[in-house]
Amino acid sequence: MIFYVFLDGVGIANYDPKSNPFSRFAKGFLAPVGGIPKSDADLPVLPSRLHYIKTDAHMGVPGLPQSATGQTALWTGIPGPKVLDRHVSGFPTITLRKIIAQYSMIKVLNEHGYLSDFLNCFSPPYLKHVEEKPKLVSASTLVQLASGRPLKNFEDLRNERGLYMDLTHEIMGTMGIDMLKQGDPLLERRDPYELGKQTKIRFSHYQLALYEYFLTDKVGHAMDWEKAERVIQNLEDFFRGILETLDPEKDLLIVSSDHGNMEDLSQKNHTENPAATILYGKNADRFAENIHSLADIVPEIYKTFGMEEALQNTKTNEFLIKSD
Repeated sequence: MIFYVFLDGVGIANYDPKSNPFSRFAKGFLAPVGGIPKSDADLPVLPSRLHYIKTDAHMGVPGLPQSATGQTALWTGIPGPKVLDRHVSGFPTITLRKIIAQYSMIKVLNEHGYLSDFLNCFSPPYLKHVEEKPKLVSASTLVQLASGRPLKNFEDLRNERGLYMDLTHEIMGTMGIDMLKQGDPLLERRDPYELGKQTKIRFSHYQLALYEYFLTDKVGHAMDWEKAERVIQNLEDFFRGILETLDPEKDLLIVSSDHGNMEDLSQKNHTENPAATILYGKNADRFAENIHSLADIVPEIYKTFGMEEALQNTKTNEFLIKSD
């Protein structure tokens, strides 16, 4: 199993507790993101088995890396910035939507017989938004829709078929989701550590499962130190549970980001820092050796499953698509 966790807006930067919340608050899995040596981190596995890769988010294009182009690269293997010759924030453009529709990692894996899915569960208002305004949705939503698999809903969440965007469900209680009544079990706080421990059991029937966590990017833009501490604690608890249960001889954990942001709370914009990629488990050494930019992750996934045709198609067609 490959468990692929996307952390929006996390770059790797030098140790600096005055500007980098990972330097100040991270103690375990995310400590090296803040410039803390692996040997000093509180980890449930040998530090030597974990790889922290400074990953190029520019892909040859100057300017601040952005979400739409970066995420397209992460989940299709095609470098969005090179195709458009610019970085695009927010929602994917027409060209990026075409790329995702054809080269979505989840779509391609399922077409080759490898069961893959997007684990995030969405509220009824968001699912209605997707139906009414399909051009104003995120790259991750498009990656799932391209596969023909439905977006997961609150019923999937109730039946433990997916995960909510903040892991703990604390935000759910503050969003005014009117279809949830007081006392609804969905409003009960989840323990990120226990969720991490349950990940292998819940989702082991997938060959690849993708989960998106975007609060990191929101915290970065808000320059919110208090929320940064909570987010880091929740994530480290979650990853500790995962590391304790994944079998490194059979399973692979990939953690990736699309650009820097939260690692520098002295300002509210994206950063020029390399994006964070973290690897643990089967084939992690090979991935670490071959990942240099955001567009390198999907090809390595295809290699893992022996999908040479898909790998060649991605390489051949990455610059043949007409740009906006």
